[in-house]
Amino acid sequence: MSIQIDWARNPISVKSQDLERLSIFLNFLKSNGVKKHSILMPDRETSGHIFFIYENIDQNIMEKWNKERD
Repeated sequence: MSIQIDWARNPISVKSQDLERLSIFLNFLKSNGVKKHSILMPDRETSGHIFFIYENIDQNIMEKWNKERD
């Protein structure tokens, strides 16, 4: 399952149907210095899961995530 990030929202929303993958992504962000985020919670709109990020994410962090997933 994929992770959807809505960069246009404030705060940034991160959604997925796969709770484990979303948890791995949140732990990755935390280990790379992202501190202002919500907890993982059920997404009432899609029946999946969601969390919010309350700070800007450096592009290098996302590039590192993409490289590690390849």
